[in-house]
Amino acid sequence: MNAEMWTRIHNITKLNATILIGNYRGFDQLALGFLNSLEYRNVKVYETGSRLSFGYPIVNAGRYPAQDIAMSQAADYMLAVHDGLSYGVKANLRRMPANKIRIIYVNI
Repeated sequence: MNAEMWTRIHNITKLNATILIGNYRGFDQLALGFLNSLEYRNVKVYETGSRLSFGYPIVNAGRYPAQDIAMSQAADYMLAVHDGLSYGVKANLRRMPANKIRIIYVNI
């Protein structure tokens, strides 16, 4: 995680926006841990069954990719952290209108 990622997430919390987030190992888990450390409660976790939600409410929309589709349909905006390789992030980017996406590109 880099400083821009933490700053962007923190700025979203300052808006008291509802954060819809997946629950896949890697960035999602790091972001959930960060939000939990901030004691930010306005979060909904879209996932397929791991139940590792840091105490946040879970939206179980079915098997992958159903939770990503449901999350994309419910979201007003999308903040994507993308390494340029992830198929799942690429698919989610295609689901959102371009004017509603903010992308942080990361080098691995």
